[in-house]
Amino acid sequence: MKVYFVFVILLQGPVIGDDEPEITDNNVDWSEPDNATVSELDMRAANVHAVCKKRNLASQPINNKEFFVDHTHSLVWCNIFKAASSSWLYNFNILGGYDKKFLTKTRQTPLMLARKKFPRPSVEELKDAVNTPGVVSLLVVREPFVRLLSAYRDKLENVTPPYYRKLARSIVAKYREKAVEIFGPIKSFGPTFYEFVSYLIDKYKENDLTFDEHWTPYYRFCSPCAVNFSVIAKVETLARDSMFVIQQLGLGHVLDRKVRDRRMRLRTVMNKSRDGKNTTALLKYYFSQLNIKMLNDLLKIYGLDFEMFGYDAKVYERYVRK
Repeated sequence: MKVYFVFVILLQGPVIGDDEPEITDNNVDWSEPDNATVSELDMRAANVHAVCKKRNLASQPINNKEFFVDHTHSLVWCNIFKAASSSWLYNFNILGGYDKKFLTKTRQTPLMLARKKFPRPSVEELKDAVNTPGVVSLLVVREPFVRLLSAYRDKLENVTPPYYRKLARSIVAKYREKAVEIFGPIKSFGPTFYEFVSYLIDKYKENDLTFDEHWTPYYRFCSPCAVNFSVIAKVETLARDSMFVIQQLGLGHVLDRKVRDRRMRLRTVMNKSRDGKNTTALLKYYFSQLNIKMLNDLLKIYGLDFEMFGYDAKVYERYVRK
């Protein structure tokens, strides 16, 4: 029996989750962080260490290409796309010496600007920096499937950026016939979420783990089992966690959001996701395209991220089609 879906083109309206929550309080308090924050950050780091040991991943290779090392300000950060990357790229560009007004006007991308100031480190440079006393090594993560869905909607679903058009076409060509058998006629020219997930699962089953940077699992992208991150921040608590890092390094006078230009804020949030009432509804809508077997196969790819960073994947069992 066919299950019919209407694939609505969501060009407007909310985007899943909240990539880049802003620190908007004009009276930022740079005092010592509360004990609850310190305790939670300690538990996150301990959980990562425990899972790495349990899964025998301590000897994993280091993907040094995604790291930024700021020797001057004693800060190391691994940039995960769709997980507060805009906020922390902005911070690194300020730390690198760019003028705030310049950042509001330039046509160069924040990533390109940041790499001019902070070139990709060698593995040896990265290890030395992380192991230097007083250095804060930062990793920001996000609920894995929320990030995955956000990346899919941004890169593949409808208005596909030029770089992803070839991939979008190839996914549709390979999986559309099967999708139509299940859901009936599909009008969208980009791949449906079902087709996208089918593509990811097949790549994994073929032992092809060369995933795009926007949906590579965290544990492979930032090598948390080989790099001892001192702070595991989360998008869900980003304002608090970022303030902890800024306070620890005494960077409040440099990164104080009170003086941030409003045009820069508008520029960096244009493609942000907005959190709210629709997040759960959107998760249900997209994951209802999958069945339990597909969910379990998807968790073979991202399950370690859920386990390592303390997220619960059980809720998705209620969303998939029966």
